Amino acid sequence: MEAGDGSEAGQVLLLGSGEFEPWVGPTELALVQRAGGDRRVLILAAASAPEGEAVFRRWNEMGEAHYRGLGLSAEALPVRTREDAQETRWADSVRGASMVFFSGGNPGHLKRTLEGTPLLKAIFDMVARGGIYAGCSAGAMVAGEGFAGGRGPAAAAFGQGLGLVPGHVFGVHWDSPMMRPWRGLMARQVPESLHFVGIPEQTAVVRCARGWATVGRGVVEHRFRGIREEIRPGGLLPL
Repeated sequence: MEAGDGSEAGQVLLLGSGEFEPWVGPTELALVQRAGGDRRVLILAAASAPEGEAVFRRWNEMGEAHYRGLGLSAEALPVRTREDAQETRWADSVRGASMVFFSGGNPGHLKRTLEGTPLLKAIFDMVARGGIYAGCSAGAMVAGEGFAGGRGPAAAAFGQGLGLVPGHVFGVHWDSPMMRPWRGLMARQVPESLHFVGIPEQTAVVRCARGWATVGRGVVEHRFRGIREEIRPGGLLPL
């Protein structure tokens, strides 16, 4: 399966912010209990690698502590670069896992690191057999469909999707002061053929049979073909 093929099988959990925090733990645990695999969670903090080794290690350590606190086996993969993602041993480690979690950072770096690699193919295969793709911030953005465009400092990170969830584009930190000046511009740049989903901080969307269920404190924004709607905490976005 190529990166752009996408897959509607398996489970997807996307966070606007707040990875490895208590608010999302019960949702993650419930998803893992329903997933195939061996209940292992793999943590990939590759998006944070451009920020330096200390930041990269901190996200990995936070992730391992979080999942072990939920009673799950957790392992952080030392994937920082495209060369790392080409190593078959990391793709092999994904086989049999129940969930792969991508933490935040630079979505462009994350896409360049993963695109066309054995590691990404293994992740697509894991989702196709019922495993969970989970991501926060940059990790959520790359789950959507890629497209050309993006004007302005914040919008430049848009369109970096790898196509795990075809037909969708995801915005993150959607209620933060940093994002407010750019929200309208970014949403308008999404092609009308794609669903746009803006995920606030400490909020997540979970793909289910009926659409996207919302978890957390924020109001999720959905735009499609000129229509805008809001989904309150605990609501469902039917697609």
